[in-house]
Amino acid sequence: MITMSGRIAYFDNSKAILIILVVFSHLLTPFIDDSRLLYAIYHFMFIFHMPAFIFIAGYFTRNVHKKDYYKKILTMFVIPYLILQVIYALYYNMLYTKSFSIEFLTPRWAMWFLICIAAYKAVAPLLIKWNPYVVTGASLLPGLLIGFFEVDRFLSLDRLFVFMPFFMLGMYMGNRGLPFKLEGKHVKIASVLVLSIAFTGMMVFDIDNISKILYGTNVYASSFGLVIRMIYYVAASIVTFAFFNVITTRPIKLTFVGAHTFAIYLLHGFLIKWFLEQDFSRIVEASEGLFAILLAIVISVIFSAPIFSVLVGSRPLRIGNSQ
Repeated sequence: MITMSGRIAYFDNSKAILIILVVFSHLLTPFIDDSRLLYAIYHFMFIFHMPAFIFIAGYFTRNVHKKDYYKKILTMFVIPYLILQVIYALYYNMLYTKSFSIEFLTPRWAMWFLICIAAYKAVAPLLIKWNPYVVTGASLLPGLLIGFFEVDRFLSLDRLFVFMPFFMLGMYMGNRGLPFKLEGKHVKIASVLVLSIAFTGMMVFDIDNISKILYGTNVYASSFGLVIRMIYYVAASIVTFAFFNVITTRPIKLTFVGAHTFAIYLLHGFLIKWFLEQDFSRIVEASEGLFAILLAIVISVIFSAPIFSVLVGSRPLRIGNSQ
């Protein structure tokens, strides 16, 4: 369904829910070892929320041969990354320590996402015309092999390679107009069942190193780690598409948030890092995450104000009724 702003509600619904889950997960991070429920919720979200976001980024990678394509990558991802690395260094210095360091080759906190998307989009024009099955399949190889190496957060190469297949799959599906939202009552029932099983699994089972496995940062202790990553790819793909198939195509109260996810992603850390340093942040644990999800919605709504999208350069400044 098309909204009054001319956007497709389904995609904005998906992005709105995903960005709220990203903010929610960052609020939960310090408390997951103290509550089984928070542990399960946190890791359940990490099965699909970043793969889904990266898939959508690939799905909307179009017009890759336009003259200003690489200029947009530079202005949308590379320059904001460099600026925010400096700003976060200053902010961390004020919030945590009195030592100041800028490390452009070591992404701070959530800034790894900018590096990854910039890299994926940079190679898209080279790969878009190749056989989609070959490229998507081949993109699994570096994701599987990077686990044998300790990259120590350098340019987030581990995450870059691990999540690349989701971008490639999205890119090929988007450029061929293939839907990932399927119709039918049985599809929705099956999707709800998949999500329920995934959540139950996180509640019931303790999996060694699960956080790093889902982050894409685990270094294999043995060759069995390769098998674990293969299982991860299968599970993450199934759960991600289950998520997409429970999202409604009709506008919801938070649909507007989906139009501003870039600004929310880049800026929400400033509030969250401050909040988690306060003693009253323990309310997240005391409320078993209920306060955190409400706060995540509030933060997402605040940063969905158009001025923040203008601030990070993802929207042009419009004055009056100019188009």
